[in-house]
Amino acid sequence: MMPADVLPLDVVDLVFPLRGRRLPMDHGYLLYGALCRVLPSIHDAPWLGVHPVRGRRRVDGMLSFSPHAQLVLRLPAERIPEVLPLAGKALIVGGNRFFVGAPRVQRLIPAASLDARLVVIRLTQIPRRSDGTLDKAAMQAQFLDELLRQLERLDVRCSPQLTGRQEIVVHDRRLLGWSVRLCGLDPEASLRVQAYGLGGKRALGCGVFVPTRGKAAGGR
Repeated sequence: MMPADVLPLDVVDLVFPLRGRRLPMDHGYLLYGALCRVLPSIHDAPWLGVHPVRGRRRVDGMLSFSPHAQLVLRLPAERIPEVLPLAGKALIVGGNRFFVGAPRVQRLIPAASLDARLVVIRLTQIPRRSDGTLDKAAMQAQFLDELLRQLERLDVRCSPQLTGRQEIVVHDRRLLGWSVRLCGLDPEASLRVQAYGLGGKRALGCGVFVPTRGKAAGGR
């Protein structure tokens, strides 16, 4: 989570255009590794969030770039100079090469409804059935309880919706989580959630919230 001494209005998205062809669908860990090879100083940086790269899903499990593909980093504005050296670099992600262009700064926009593709929260105890298999319903209930506690710490009151179970692979280990939608947010709460995020692994694309697209983005 973003350090508590960083104010939401100090956090921005730094948007780099990308030129390439494709990435693995599950690219969070691989992309973070590629970024750290160029910028070793960002390794384990608590202030960094990395948006999942958007694209078109292919039948082979890869993600095809659109002509407007972007690498988006969420970070305090004062940290921008630390990541500017990415511009002009070539990155190798899962054996695929792409090139990073010159960035632009984009302020966070408050929205009544926010989505995160994947939120990962470490549970104190993984619930299992009597036969040893994972109790997914109990796990979802524990996840939702912890999500509400994190929202309360941010002084955000809303009813989160879990819109689908997701996973990410880190060091050959599968981490389970959920896609999350938050509705009925006032502008200040919306900016807090976007600035600080929820759950862990934000540098791997988890817990990074953006305004809901389409009809579901309607008001409070």
